[in-house]
Amino acid sequence: IIVSALNTMASRFITIRIHRNEQQEAEEYFSSVFFANVLMAVVFMFPALFVVMYIGRIFQIPEAASLMDIQMLFFFIFLNFLISIITSVFSVASYSKDRLELSSISTILGELIRLTVLSVCYLCFKPYLFYVGCASVCSTVIQAVANLTFTRRLLPDMKIRIRDFRWSKIWELVSLGAWNSVTRLGQLLLDGLNTSIANIMVSSAAMTTISISTQIPEVISNLMGTIAGVFNPQMTIAYAKEDKEQLLEIIASADRIMIFIISIPIAFLTVFGKTFFGLWVGKTQDPKELYILALLNVGTLFVSASIQVLYHVFLITKKVKVNSMVIVGSGVLTVATVFVLLETTDLGMYAIVGVSMVYGILRNLIFTPLYAAHCLKVKWYTFYGDILMGLVSIGLICLVVLPFELFINIDGWLKLFGVGIVAGILALLVNFFVVLRKGERQMVLE
Repeated sequence: IIVSALNTMASRFITIRIHRNEQQEAEEYFSSVFFANVLMAVVFMFPALFVVMYIGRIFQIPEAASLMDIQMLFFFIFLNFLISIITSVFSVASYSKDRLELSSISTILGELIRLTVLSVCYLCFKPYLFYVGCASVCSTVIQAVANLTFTRRLLPDMKIRIRDFRWSKIWELVSLGAWNSVTRLGQLLLDGLNTSIANIMVSSAAMTTISISTQIPEVISNLMGTIAGVFNPQMTIAYAKEDKEQLLEIIASADRIMIFIISIPIAFLTVFGKTFFGLWVGKTQDPKELYILALLNVGTLFVSASIQVLYHVFLITKKVKVNSMVIVGSGVLTVATVFVLLETTDLGMYAIVGVSMVYGILRNLIFTPLYAAHCLKVKWYTFYGDILMGLVSIGLICLVVLPFELFINIDGWLKLFGVGIVAGILALLVNFFVVLRKGERQMVLE
């Protein structure tokens, strides 16, 4: 949490300075972040060594386990953490030049190294737990070397110098980045406590049911975040150049590309969800119950999917405080409302998941588009067209693929996948001509 408060804003500040040709300022941010991370790594090293040395007294170690093995495991885990802190600033290069594929390449290389080290260690030597930590260290080192190489190639003039270290830069980054940590707290209150509340207030079975029902919505949500992230550097660069017209065009394209992709799994879950859960859980759970809970879990995405990139607007305009407070506020209201409903009604699991959906929809309908428009100084209704377009897209796809669910007896995985492929092609065609403009169609074709 402490590290992220500093580093989450680093990409934004350095990228903007680079594209405003303020090289000295960019180097001051770059050097300040690097040396602050080194300082934090040194500070964290002491409690880390304390935990490694006295881990047998801190945790209960099973008699069958080797204390030395567990100490080595924690040593490598902490070493991996410290290396990742020190080298994190080098990932800014691929972001600032909108070359995120390079960042992905370094991640892939790191994961291949992790896989190789684990395979060799466990296949060729006596198995120990610390191999996992050792593999993580090797992976992080490879990613760091790759990111350092990309930094030298993409930002050849960027230098790290102790004389460029500025405490004022650190405070500026931390004071804004801390609000991202507050946002995470709000998200935890909104979504992350559902299973815990279900376990405490309803039953362990309810916790299991809610956990299963969130699996597909989480996959959709993660995909949505990945797609939105692709457009973040472009938005930051356009903002740095003070080109509002280009920034709004990027947001519009990003929203339509997001709708083009994300509306399909949302619509498919809506139409085929009950069949899917029936095949997945069989008789161990109630498919209808899981289907309803999954729709409640995905309900917020009906609105938020089409405006997901607007959250980055708050970051680049340095207006994260209000957004964080609204998310925390809605999170607190969510938890409070859930406890009231559980005490006064028989809604049970539906109250836990449904309340999160209601507050999520209200926030994304009322606050997010309006405040983003305020931050960018555009008309208040600028982003509501994208929300409407997203709803239209989901509705049309549901209508197009509903006959497959109504007239075909989907009684196995092969049939479901076969129907999904055919219906998916039709859904893509619908979105291609209804959602995308000429420029986005060309983007997709390329």
